[in-house]
Amino acid sequence: MKNTGFVKTLCAVSMAVFISCAGSNSSTNQAPPLPDQVVGEVNGEQVTYTELKESYMSGSITEGFSYEELYDFLPIYLDYKAKILSAQEAGYFENEKVIEEYELYSKQAAYSFWLENQIRPTMFNEFKERYDAELKSSHVLIAVDPQANPRDTLDAYNKLVTARTKFLAGTATMADLDKEYSTMRGDRSMGGELPWFSVGTTVREFEEVLYSLELGEISQPFRTQFGYHIVLLEQRRAKQPSRDVSHIFTRKGDNQANIDSALIALENGTEWNEVVKSYSEDTPSISTGGKIGWINYGGRYDAAFIDSVMHLDVDADYSKPIETVYGFHIMRVDSVEQFESEEERNKWLMTKLEQSPTFKKNNSFVIDWIRDKYDQGAVASALSEFEGFVNSLDSARYENIILPSSISASEIYRFEESNYTAQNYLTYLINTNKGTYSEQYRSDWLSDYTESIIDGKLTEITIRDYPEFIKQTDSYKTGLVVYQINEDSVWSSATLDTTILMNKYEDNLDQYSYNTRYHYHMVTSSRDTSLQKAIDFVNEGNSPDSIRANGIAVGVVSDSTGAFQGEPFDKLESMEVNTFSDVFEYSNRKGVFYLNAILPARTMTFDEAFNRLVSDYQPEREENWMMRLRDKYDIKSYPENLQKSYQLENNVE
Repeated sequence: MKNTGFVKTLCAVSMAVFISCAGSNSSTNQAPPLPDQVVGEVNGEQVTYTELKESYMSGSITEGFSYEELYDFLPIYLDYKAKILSAQEAGYFENEKVIEEYELYSKQAAYSFWLENQIRPTMFNEFKERYDAELKSSHVLIAVDPQANPRDTLDAYNKLVTARTKFLAGTATMADLDKEYSTMRGDRSMGGELPWFSVGTTVREFEEVLYSLELGEISQPFRTQFGYHIVLLEQRRAKQPSRDVSHIFTRKGDNQANIDSALIALENGTEWNEVVKSYSEDTPSISTGGKIGWINYGGRYDAAFIDSVMHLDVDADYSKPIETVYGFHIMRVDSVEQFESEEERNKWLMTKLEQSPTFKKNNSFVIDWIRDKYDQGAVASALSEFEGFVNSLDSARYENIILPSSISASEIYRFEESNYTAQNYLTYLINTNKGTYSEQYRSDWLSDYTESIIDGKLTEITIRDYPEFIKQTDSYKTGLVVYQINEDSVWSSATLDTTILMNKYEDNLDQYSYNTRYHYHMVTSSRDTSLQKAIDFVNEGNSPDSIRANGIAVGVVSDSTGAFQGEPFDKLESMEVNTFSDVFEYSNRKGVFYLNAILPARTMTFDEAFNRLVSDYQPEREENWMMRLRDKYDIKSYPENLQKSYQLENNVE
């Protein structure tokens, strides 16, 4: 019974959704027939042909519709409107369970709405504009752990302020600053000169800063997941189209002679693929004619290697041998990136955007985007005072901290014209168990705090600013209440008069009986030896229920309901009691049945038949309920007006 709940929910909710979405379909752009015919009434409220048509079309996967389809839909739609009225009168729209599920849906729907309707289009336009340019830059990076304490964070920031000042004064180059300030990993700097790259190559924070700079401009210190940076935009140029490349490759060492031999073979007319098979040492690409795929600036290869590829003569059959950090190559440009239409290019760019590090399909990404675009940010001075006070405490428990009045009421964050104080922030830290003692404070907790604020206001601002979202959430709530009233009125056994079921049971005993059933144990294992151990154990006089308890590594299930049909369960029909079946395959394991008993056919008790009785009575129960609603709300249908309107709109007789 309850397994049908998901299907029923979909039916109820989808009805509400497609009613609300009318107007998004192209058919709604057509002028309605005049006069607009009334095709039905519910509780005195008229339902017009246009309303019916739009409701049907918004839930249809096709663009057209026939008169017969509308004719069949009319009574369904009128009944649906009657259910809504009944739910309103019964208070279902104020039902706590409905409201709770509605709020959960609205929150996640708001995230999806922002991603699909605001963030994706905005980012795509920005991505498309930036895609046509490649940038060359240098940066200084001081690694800072995301969980670093405020002292370390401030220290890194101040060092980069000093470094930037030196550059602007002309007393140090970026190379000098990189050597002096950048964090070293092993024997390599984490900063320094960067290769040419375009949009979608690096993390969003870095990309946003770099694309905002003018040529020769150096940024203020900014933070990414790697730490704090300053970056200098050195050059900008038009993007070079990607190239689809194949190569013949030999490693460095004594192998230059091999690449020269490969060149001679090509010049003597040997087919490219044959030369690849004979000479190339790039094993993965040999079977595909040496293909290494699309290459462009900002790709995963060494910058000098990419530069070599991008300077190849695209009209040449193949290049001369080229030495790179990987070895020696003879390269061939198979194709240069181009698009047959702007639509094709846009589709490709959207794919690139969604694959880029700057785009993610999760709630935190949406929060970050909204925070970047709409909030007024943290108040640095107030935050600094708060963090300074907390860090000055030796080892105080957060719940015992009493902020000085000068700090407590200070505004620490602003969003959507709302102000949040240092005391609000401290309360958040206490309630979320961010840490027990003041010495555990981390500066990145402010980001978590602001995320919680935006998350709490997201549904509110989405409903406020976007009427189409209101329609979407309202229709979902309507679907929920229709589902709930259906559940209570038609499906729930708790609201059912069991006397009716008892009478149906007693009048139809022959329909509620068990056929011959088999009480069995099924033993399964992936190993023949384990299966045989189980068989031997039972044949020695032990109960199948004790197999697992004796450490035999097999699966054991027992059943006597007769619910399972077909292979391999049909084997039970030919077995004798207290014997094993032959071995069979079941769910990628080997198995056997042990037949305990053959149970004779018998009539079910009322309790055993109860779920089946509820299911059998459901259509009658639903029809009785709908008859009461149709009578109560005086449902009227005017199919003749429906036919007239359809004929008028479609110019048919």
